[in-house]
Amino acid sequence: MRNFYVPFITLLISLSGVAQERCGATGYFNKMVQEHPSLQQNLQQVGQFAQTYLRNHPVFESSANQPDAATRIVIPVVVHVVYNRNEENISDDQIRSQIESLNADFSRTNADFSRVPQAFAAVAADCGIRFVLAKSDPEGRPTNGITRKKSSRQFWTDDDKVKLESEGGTAAWDSRNYLNFWVCNTPGGLLGYGSFPGGPAERDGVVIRWNVFGTRGNLVAPFNLGRTATHEVGHWMNLRHIWGDVSCGDDEVRDTPRQKTHNRGIPTFPRINADCNNGPNGDMFMNFMDFSDDASLNMFTAGQRDRMLSLFATDGARNSLVRSTGIAEPWNTTAAVPPANTKVASELSLYPNPSTSSMVTLTSNSESRIAGQSWSVFTADGRMMMSGIIGQERQQLDVSKLQAGIYFVKVGNGKMMGKLVRN
Repeated sequence: MRNFYVPFITLLISLSGVAQERCGATGYFNKMVQEHPSLQQNLQQVGQFAQTYLRNHPVFESSANQPDAATRIVIPVVVHVVYNRNEENISDDQIRSQIESLNADFSRTNADFSRVPQAFAAVAADCGIRFVLAKSDPEGRPTNGITRKKSSRQFWTDDDKVKLESEGGTAAWDSRNYLNFWVCNTPGGLLGYGSFPGGPAERDGVVIRWNVFGTRGNLVAPFNLGRTATHEVGHWMNLRHIWGDVSCGDDEVRDTPRQKTHNRGIPTFPRINADCNNGPNGDMFMNFMDFSDDASLNMFTAGQRDRMLSLFATDGARNSLVRSTGIAEPWNTTAAVPPANTKVASELSLYPNPSTSSMVTLTSNSESRIAGQSWSVFTADGRMMMSGIIGQERQQLDVSKLQAGIYFVKVGNGKMMGKLVRN
């Protein structure tokens, strides 16, 4: 990662004379554990699930056995641009270039993949994951997957205030259905940080400095090839730094070699460390989870791929993204799209929500009366699943036949709407 916080140690590197934290994930994780002690246990459970799942259900046995288009995981992305100066308000094209870069890096189609040393080529993997800017927002309205907000705050640190509207930031879209990026101005050497699975849903996602996000536009070398996002998304998918965040440590991946610590710059192969006895091939400094310059990073391994894909298995920590409606065609086309960054309140209240019970109570959040009006429940792609007439102001709906997923409830002519999540 570039200037990120990694869940176990904060490391500094130098860029143009300024201390750079290639990845802030560790320091960020440690802070989050202080605020949310359950996070440590949650992440351990995610790791244990990955080990058990891969032991019983190997995703892909080798890098030669690659996923095909039909089996790829598609992840809806929303990019929240939070800016103070106009130059921080990066263009749509710069954002699209980052999505393109992510897709190339995670599918092993990156142009510099040919530079993977032959010694590691056998384990270099297509991860079977694709990223798409969202088509539908959380309320089913059309979106280009980008929000923009001008803020009076000049810098954002790893305190997550960029994710809080009360602090001048932008609130996350439902992280069960979207990968949230916050692109903003970070201070000094902090290039970015990502959250690991198991933390608070409203703070889940990746924060990245505006001038290291993407491959086209207003960027700063040597972090101008989009690899900061690749690295941080790796953390978001439960990958640790390749050295395990301790000297000659374990990153819990079977096919990455031991190495003493992070690399930086553009190392020369082989880079052998006798302390870790990692000859003859030495460090995998070209792995996306090291700290080398963007131009040096070019691969994930099959073991890293399988660890990431386990998150999307049944009961996996990020399985809900497989059913996300974020990339479905918008269903809510009758209502105007609100201004960017406007938080839309539902006109209807549904309780419990999310729901696992058979009955849900429907009421109005406004002064409008709903008794006597028609109601209907739709899927994100517009298929009506249920309908009826409301008999009273607190109407009980039997939703026992609805499978797990996201549904939208309309009352009357559709001017009153709400979202129902079935778990």
